[in-house]
Order: sequence, then C-alpha cells, then structure tokens
Amino acid sequence: MAAREMNLPENDSYSLMADVPKRFITDENLDQLGSGFILTLCASPDHYVQRITEILTEGNNISKMENAVKTLDEFSLDPALIEAFYRCSSLDLLFSLIRDDRVCMSSTLLSTCLRALSSILDLAVGDYTWKSVPRDVVVSISALVTGKAKREEANTLLAALQMIEQLVTGDDTTREWVLEEVPIETLIRHVEKSDERIAFSALSLMNSMIKRCADNTKRVELIKALEVVPFRNAVHSSLLRGGSARDPKALEQLVEVQRSLISVYDTSPPTDQDIQKILDLESVEEISEELIDKWKSQLEQHRCGRLATAAMIQFAEKSPQDLRMLVSENTMRIEGGKWQLIPMWTRCCDITAEVFGLIPGRDELHRLIAILFSTDAPFSSIFSCVVHLFHRTWREMQAKGGEMEKVGSVVLEQLRHVIKMREMQDVEELASHLETFSYKAMQEVWREAQLGKENDQLHSQSVIQLKNKLRPKMEELVRKNHLNFLKHGAVFRKPMKSKSLAKAAYWHWKLDVSEKMLTITACDGENFVDGGLRDDIRQVWMKDVADVTSSDEIDRKASSSRFTSSPAIIILRGIRIHLKPTNELKEGEVLMAFTSDETQAAIWKEGLSYLIGNTESRSETAAMVDRMLKMELRVRLLNVKLTNTEEKPEIPSLPDDIVSFISKF
Repeated sequence: MAAREMNLPENDSYSLMADVPKRFITDENLDQLGSGFILTLCASPDHYVQRITEILTEGNNISKMENAVKTLDEFSLDPALIEAFYRCSSLDLLFSLIRDDRVCMSSTLLSTCLRALSSILDLAVGDYTWKSVPRDVVVSISALVTGKAKREEANTLLAALQMIEQLVTGDDTTREWVLEEVPIETLIRHVEKSDERIAFSALSLMNSMIKRCADNTKRVELIKALEVVPFRNAVHSSLLRGGSARDPKALEQLVEVQRSLISVYDTSPPTDQDIQKILDLESVEEISEELIDKWKSQLEQHRCGRLATAAMIQFAEKSPQDLRMLVSENTMRIEGGKWQLIPMWTRCCDITAEVFGLIPGRDELHRLIAILFSTDAPFSSIFSCVVHLFHRTWREMQAKGGEMEKVGSVVLEQLRHVIKMREMQDVEELASHLETFSYKAMQEVWREAQLGKENDQLHSQSVIQLKNKLRPKMEELVRKNHLNFLKHGAVFRKPMKSKSLAKAAYWHWKLDVSEKMLTITACDGENFVDGGLRDDIRQVWMKDVADVTSSDEIDRKASSSRFTSSPAIIILRGIRIHLKPTNELKEGEVLMAFTSDETQAAIWKEGLSYLIGNTESRSETAAMVDRMLKMELRVRLLNVKLTNTEEKPEIPSLPDDIVSFISKF
C-alpha cells in the first residue's frame, strides 16, 4: 500500500524496516514491535543481498566493498536478510573474501567481514553453522593470530581470536584444525597487548583449547607451553599491573589458566631417595624406629606426592639458614612444647595444597593470582611462607606437642585473612604481611567476627520479639537495683549560700527500707559514720514530694584553686526535690544536693522519680536495661543451633510399605 501511494515501480519488491533494532519486518517478528516505533519503506532483503553480492563479486572498488560488507554486518543478526542471503548468494562469497590477499590488506574490510561472518554463523539459520567453515578458511583466520599475516590490526585480531574460539568449541573437526594451525605459545604475545579486549580473548582461547582438547597427552603439552617466563611477564605487564584496576572477567580467565597449570603438577608418589633426604634432616638420635617408619609412610602416602617432597627439599637447600634458625629456636623450648620437623612440614603442605585447590577445601586462587604468576615455583614459595608463619604462630600460641592440627587450623585462617585483606604482587610482599600478622591480631579478627555475628542474631525478628518480652522484667530488676542503691545512702554536698569560698557543707541522704521515707542527716565531711541518736536528722515522707528535677552547679572552690596555673571547670551534678505546698510555705520547700559523681546523681534522680509515681525510664535506667538485655539474650543464644541457609535439608527415605503409610492418613 505504501509503495502504491508513493508510485514506486511495481516490478520491484519492497519491505518495511524497523529502526531499533535494525531489521526487516516479517510475519514472525511483527508482534515484537513496541509502542512508538518508526517503519521505513525500503527495498526487499533479496534486493539488498543482490546488490551486496554484485559489489563483492566485482571486487574492483575497496570502498564500495567496505560499505557492502558493513551493510551485511548491520543486518547479520536479522534472520530475514540472512535467509535471503542463502537464497540469492552463499557463504562461499564471504569465504573467498577472507582468502583474498587484497581484502587482507584492508583492515576495515577484513575486520567487518569477519564480524559479519561470525554473526551469521552464530545465528545458525538453516543448516549453516560453524561446522560449515572449510579448512582453508580456518587456515586463513589462524594466520591472523599466529603472526603469519602481512598486516595485524587490533579489530581484525580481536575478531579472529573470537572466531577461532568458536571453531574450537563448535565441532571436533574444526577444533582439530585449529589445534594444528594455532600453537598455543603464539597467543602469548597477544596477552601483553595494551588493548585488554585482545588480552582477554587470547586467554579465553587458551582456556578453550586446553579444556576442549580430547587427547590428554596433547592437553598436557598445551599446558606445559604456558609454563614459561614470557607468559608470566606478559600477564603481569598487562592484566596484573600494580595500581591499576583489574578486570573481573580477565581474572576469571587467569584463574582457569592457573587451574590448568596446577592440574599438571607432579603429585605421583615420591622416590625413596627424596624421602631419605627429608628423613636425614630430622635429628634421629632420640627418635624411635617406629616413629621414623610412621613419618616415612606419611611422606609416601601424602596426597601431593613428589610436589610436597620437592617443596620440603627446596626449602632445605635454598634456605638452609632459615631452617637452622627454626630448628634452633624449637630446640630451646621446654620438653613437650616442641614441634617435630617432618609432621610440621607435612601439615604446612596440606595448608598450601588446600589454598591451591589440590585437596578438598576452599581454594584461594582468585586472591593469589598475582603471586602465582610472579614466580616459577609458586607452590614451593608459598610453602616456605607457611612454614615461617607456622613456626611463629606455634610460639605465640605456646602450643604443645599434640596441638599440631590446632595450630595448623589457625595458620590456615591467618593465611586466608591476609590474602583476603590485601592485594599483593609477589611472594616477598606476602611474606612481609604474614610476618606482621600475629596470633593476637587473628584473635582480634575472630572477636570482631563473633561480635558481628552476635549483633546480627540480636537484630533478627525472633530475637527482637524475645527482647520485647524480656524488657519489662529487666526494667523492674534495674529499678529494684537503683532503689537498693538509695537504701545504702550517699553523701551529697549542700548548696552554697553565697559565692564566697567558704568551707563546703555535706549531708547524708538515705532511703528507708519501706521506701516511704527519705532520711537526711548532716555530716562533717564526705565520709559519713552512722551511730547513735542525732539532733540534726530530718525525715521527708515521699508522699510529700511533688517533683524531682536536676540542677547542675560549678564547683567554685575546686575551679578557682590557686595551686594550678589553668584550673579546669568542675561541674557538680545536682538533685532538686520540690516538696508539696504547706500552710507555712505556700510554694513548697526545695531541697538540693550536689555530687561530682554523674552516675550517682542520675540513679538518685531516677529512683526518687519512680517513688513519686513517675515510671518513665530515664537515660541511666534505659542504658542499664539494654546492657542486661544483651547479656540475657547472649546467654540464651549460646545453646541455640542456627541452621545454615546454604545447606539443603536431608530428605528422609520413603517407607518400605508406602501403601499402608498413606492409608493411615
């Protein structure tokens, strides 16, 4: 209808094109149009394909060819145009472009052609997938990453790396072609590219080649090719630069590379010669043959095998002075407080193997990644750090001979905490941080973690409900405690009648046991001695008290001392008791008392206020109630077993006689 309205030639075919995303409208995608769309009347997909084919077939004008391939790339995710492409042309046209040397000289044309071809094959319209790529095209694409191409440009290299990875993961045949044409060591130079997209794609291709390789011998060869200094240097200079942000996706690829490198560690049983070397390091004068046989059996059956014995021998050969120092300090300990070298080394190997993922546990490869790429023997280097940490922690814990596992658990936690809290570039930096992280610091970490866990528990909905239920009981308990404090009595200073520096006067206030009367007795000083009948005693009935307020005053005498160059201002906390009006005093008498003890003043004020009917909790009562509530709740939570949300509940097995079981209900 639009074509007729615009008087377009009727012999041609037309189509409608959506702008975002750019695609031809068909019956299949018509319902995907949202509100506010714009449709453009254009030539049909067949016409587009015919024109693209004509330009690419002629191959005379590189600029026109670039525009044609660019158009094909724009519509490479549109099934309508790709179906038209298969009807009116074929993939051989794009394959021929990749083979053409003239096309390879134009980086823009070649990179666009590779992207278009990759998108078309990903779309998998009809029977055309990555299996359809012929071998000579695989060879041409491989040449773009192996350094055989005449020119190398970033966008072309990135597209080629991504296509080769698809060829590796797509089909067994194309995978074998890639493994033949792309030696994995040729990808190392791409890892140190300044363009991190290329470095990431090169690492991803390496991992795919290793993971998808069916031949175990070939797979080991691929991994061994990465155990070289140039690869470690390339990783450090590009992806693990100090002071720069690290791409999480690139780190995931590096971790996978390390897992592959660790998988080919030699963990076969150690030789008798290596075991004997280690046994010779232990002083055997006072050790029984039975114990030596036990250690020999442990070394033979260790899960890390030769890897463990090699780390022990390397420690002894490369750090003989450190070994002598450790052994010397250990021999000076009292009997029963010494570690034995071989069991200690074995435990340190277990710790190192766990963070490497060689034995069951939680590995720390993602946090150790920079350290692992900084040395040619990462296991032995970290083992050495763990040995020094074990020796120091043993001393700080004052451990005994049978506490090897206990100390080992602490050392593992220390190691995990240090590598979690800091990003380190090499083994020397790790050793430095471990040296400054003591057992006392680890205890503080545990204390903070426990406190955080308790606080989380105290803020849970169930505990809040329990807290609200216990609060009235705690408030009553605190009030009784405050009233008992009043019954013991306290000495207060009387208010001074003038601003002179006269001698201060004191009196003693005490609540009666019946809690109905306040006894006030004059005294000579801050120390009150209760004895006998006195004439200067006054008794105030609590029923005659109208209100209790606070009133602060500056201690003039202490603040104006001539013996100090800059006397501090001392505040006296005061209590003001307002008595009810009487016939003699229509406004009521006021009794005042002062003390320098802020807590004492607060307790007296809150206690007296409660006795005259003011039950509202004040600051001192509320603080004490909160402290007692926390203590009560923590005591009650000691024996509460919290469920782990990550653990799935155990499903019971079905009854033997399921029919009779159901019939009961």
